[in-house]
Amino acid sequence: MVQQRNVKPSIFERHMQTGIQVLLVTLIIWAGSELVKLGQQSVVLEERLTIQDLMLQEMRQELKSRGDTYYRTVDSRRELDNIEGRINNLNSRVSALESLR
Repeated sequence: MVQQRNVKPSIFERHMQTGIQVLLVTLIIWAGSELVKLGQQSVVLEERLTIQDLMLQEMRQELKSRGDTYYRTVDSRRELDNIEGRINNLNSRVSALESLR
């Protein structure tokens, strides 16, 4: 028959175990609080990104509406050249008619 002995840990071992347990609980609490902080920061960043996305969409809409409202320089120059050409054409026709008189 195997005889069992009651082995009691020494006071030092019990204090060491208690210290390790306290240290582990402290580390778990610290890690949990850090995770909560990271979660809060990610929510704040996500909200900022959402706001910036909305601002970008508004700016794109504004640019698009301005593009519909205002002439681009190239377009206005082309139309002005077209008008000047028609005026020159009319001036030459008037000159030709006046010379016939």
